[in-house]
Parts: sequence; C-alpha cells; structure tokens
Amino acid sequence: MAATGTGVSIGGRNVRVLQVRKTKEGGWQVLRGLVAPHTQAEPTEAARLSEAKSAVASAQAKGPALVGASGRDLIVRYTHVPPVPDWRLEMLMNFEIQEVAEQSGGDVSAAYAQLEVDDAASGDNVVLVALAKNTYLKPRLDALRQTGLDMLGACPKAVAAYWCYRENGKVRLDETVLLLNIGHENTDVAIIRKGTLLFGRNVAGGSKLLTDAIQQNVRVDFATAEKLKITKGNLTPKGKAKYRDSMEEKIANAMAGAAGHFVSAVNSSVMFAKAQTKVPECSISRVVVTGGGSLLKGLADYLESSLNLPVEVFDPMDSVDLSALTAEAQAALKQDQGGMTVALGLAQMAADDDAFRVAVVPEEDKRKRRFKERTLFSIGAAAVLVLGLGAAWSMQSKAFDAATVEKAELAKRKAMFETNRSAFDKAQERVAVVTTRKNELRTLVALGPAFQIITDAVHSVINQGDGYQEVNVLKCTSKMSDHTVKDAQDNAVTTRVPSVEFEAKIQEIGGRPISVVEAQFKSDLRLKLKQVGGSVGGKDAIEYQDVGSLDVQNGTFKFRVRQMAFPEKVILEAQSPSDDAAPKKEKP
Repeated sequence: MAATGTGVSIGGRNVRVLQVRKTKEGGWQVLRGLVAPHTQAEPTEAARLSEAKSAVASAQAKGPALVGASGRDLIVRYTHVPPVPDWRLEMLMNFEIQEVAEQSGGDVSAAYAQLEVDDAASGDNVVLVALAKNTYLKPRLDALRQTGLDMLGACPKAVAAYWCYRENGKVRLDETVLLLNIGHENTDVAIIRKGTLLFGRNVAGGSKLLTDAIQQNVRVDFATAEKLKITKGNLTPKGKAKYRDSMEEKIANAMAGAAGHFVSAVNSSVMFAKAQTKVPECSISRVVVTGGGSLLKGLADYLESSLNLPVEVFDPMDSVDLSALTAEAQAALKQDQGGMTVALGLAQMAADDDAFRVAVVPEEDKRKRRFKERTLFSIGAAAVLVLGLGAAWSMQSKAFDAATVEKAELAKRKAMFETNRSAFDKAQERVAVVTTRKNELRTLVALGPAFQIITDAVHSVINQGDGYQEVNVLKCTSKMSDHTVKDAQDNAVTTRVPSVEFEAKIQEIGGRPISVVEAQFKSDLRLKLKQVGGSVGGKDAIEYQDVGSLDVQNGTFKFRVRQMAFPEKVILEAQSPSDDAAPKKEKP
C-alpha cells in the first residue's frame, strides 16, 4: 500500500489541511483537502487551534502528519561543523542546541538537518538548526493529536515550501532560486541551489502589512480593508498600471509603500545566506512567489521591476492528482492556488521517510517514540530469552550425570592447581607491574583525544557567528606536561597532563584594533573552554594560559591550553585493539 501523509498549515486567515498518497508511478494524489477560513478577522491562538481541530475532523485526515511553524516563536539558525561521524554530529548538535536554548532564555525544543552545501568557504558542513518555543509548539501538537493524527512534529514553513517546490515545481540544477512564500502574518524564504536547500528563514510580516496600510490610509475597519485588498488591490508598477476607478488607485498608492517589505525580505535573505552558509557566490537567478499573498494583482510585476530579476508565481495544485476529491473540493483547492504550497510540502514530507525533513518535537515525545521503536523491541527480545531459559532448564536434568563425572575431573585439577600456587602468585606480581606501566601508557595516549577536543574548541570560537576572520593560527604543538597538585595529606603529587600550545596572528581586516580582537577572542575562548570542560570532567577541566604578551608590531601572540582532567572513557577508547580482551574497570 502506498505511503500517505498529512500536512496542516495554521495561518492568520485560514487553516489548510491536505492528505496525500504517493502513487506507484512516483506522482502524488490528494486524498483529502480542505481550506477553512477563520471565523474571526484576527483570531486568538486558542481560536486557531480549535478551528484547526475542526478542519482536520471535517477533512477526515489521518496517518502521519506535520504541522507548519513560522513567526516569532520559531528560530532558524545555521552552524558549521567539520566532517564527522553521525554520532559525533549528534553530540555537537546537542551541545549547540543547549547553548542556543540558554541564550534564548526559554523552554524550547529543537531539530537539525545537515544541508548539502559542497562549496562553503570554511570547508565545514553546514547544519540547519530549528528551535520552537514549547509554549507555541506543545499546544499545536496536542490539539492535532486529539484528532487522531500521528504527529511527527512541527516543520519550518520555509523548509516545507522548499520541499513542495522540489517535488512539484520546475527545478533546474544550473540556477539559484529564491522562493518567497507570502502568508498573512509572516513571509517564509527558501533559497534553492543546485536543486537542494541552501538557506531558509521566516520573516515577520506578510500580506497583513498591506491590509494595515489600506486601513490606515483609507480609514476603514480591518475586515473592510482586507476585502478591499483582495478585490481592488493592485501592485502593478505605476507606468504599467491601469486602474478601474479612483478607489483602486488610492488603494494601490496605500499598498505601494508596504510592499517594499517583500523586496527587503529578498535582499536581506540573500545577504544572510552568504553570511550564515559561508558560500561565496549566491547570485539569484529568479524569484518564485507562492503562498496566499501571491494572488495579489500585480505582485509579480512589482517584484520584477524592483529586484530586476525574473519573477513567477508557483501554484503546486497543477502538478498533483485531484481525482479522488469531490468537484467542490477540487474547485476550492484550485481557487486557493499558491496558498496550499506549505500544506502540500508538509504532507509530502510526512508521507516520504526519505524526504529532507526538519521535525521539531518536545523531548518527552522523542523519548516516547524511542520507547516504541527500541524499548518495546527489547521487551520482546527479553520474552524470547525467558522462553529460551525455560527450555534450558528442562535440559538441565539430562546434563546432571555428565556434571557428576566432570566434578571428579575438576577435583583432580584443583589438586594440581594447589601445587602451582606459588608460581601463580609470582606471575600475578609481574602482571601488576605490567598493568601499572600499561595505565601510564594509556594516560599518554590521551594526548590524541585531548588535542582534538582543544583544537575543536579553538576552531569553534574562531568561526562562531561572524567569527574572528582577523585571527589565523600559525602553529600548534602538543605534548604531555607536568602538573603538581596537593593530595588529601597535603603532599605534592606530580601528574602528566595533555597540553597544546598555539601561536596565532591577528590581521586588521575590519574596524577592530588588534588589541580589541585579542581581548575578545581570549574572553570567548575561556568561556568556550569552560563549556567544553563540563563534558569532559568539570568546568575547570580545561585550563587556559597566556604565553607572553601580544606583539603589537606584528600582531602575534601565544597561548596554551591544558586538559587538567579527563574521564577514564577517553583513555580506554584510545587503547590498541589488542587491549580489548583485558578486563575493564566499571564506572562507579
């Protein structure tokens, strides 16, 4: 049976629900579809969720589902990590998410996905991180679960719009497309390069800005201004526009200033994409407009004139099979046109396990899903084990006679063992000496993991945010150095700890003086080392030391980083394969 998925988009004016199925031929068929306008002109969040539940129930949608997320309660960030295995990427992302959550000062949930950016200037992998406030996320997921949907999470609308265009649009691998999804309250931007997502973000402000401009200039209530925007709004450039009456021209003049918001959204998104992804070349080939706001008369011409780029309107309903719907439902979806883009993208991602998906869910939901997918399997395996033990118990009686014979043989061997006890004790003493030396060698082996941890931390500080483009590491050396501490009896005890020394140079690239760059870099590095130290033995596990002072004339300075403590796991993982058979000390 073909896979199905449901997408729910809760906007400022409508709730859109789509359930789709992937056909054997690889196309998409819409099984359920509904556009439900809100009963209030400016509904509260509670009213939106109530009407979303009613819309899903009316559409009779079911199965795995995703809900769109946008606006001020969603944060989309980008981070750079070196090429690492999946387990290490997960560890780095968990640390990054925790750090962002602390900075945002709120209870948030997060998800991440690695982008296919193969030409970033840094050479690192680019990872998209989406965070949603739980006060916004949980009520939406809970409300939709009450309808019977299997909620996979909340996905940024920019990602959903990208996937919809990838599945249903005219994607060309030799161009860079900026997709502008204009909603009522927010605008979602996706930059598609070589057929894959390069950058996505949500921008506050949608077509409601035009309604507000009409309401202020024409002096009518909000509902009337919204109606005038739809029936008489015209954004066609002045030289090309032909107005039907003076009211239409007055409304066009009122909308013209607010429409500049969408031009700014395009330009700022291109700038942010270059800064966040570190891709040096990001020239837009064309702009594709979609969403409910794309239906405004003259919008494409206005953007084309303002951006000096080709602009086209994207309607995904032309690319899917609507034959399973009633004639009335088909007409409603076709009339909505680009407004269904996000809902369709969400539904297609929910139906396809191989889709590029960013599904944000609370941590407790992740634990429940892991329980279903892993723990229940373990319980089943335990049940099989119990049955196996029962069978083994029944076989025990048959082996009793053989055990009696073996007992006598063991008694003989015991006597032989007692005669060799002295030799065994001496051998055991030699083993203790070898074990002590082996533990010393294990400590020395820890230099490698410590070098990676320390250099990763320095690399992260240099490249965080706008980064320290002025700072270049000229040389780094690692060695084991002596570290003297007092034991419980106040005796001096010297241990060997990993130490990495760096020589760096600062070049004035921007407006920051060399001394300011050095001070800020050292401050950020000390903070980063405390954070990293928390994961390897405590906040003071990694120590920063200055080596001399800044040479202002040539901009060079030296510093040293020592790992004062590290967990036994780091040492054990560094041992050679031949050590695997040796008994390992259990963690307390």
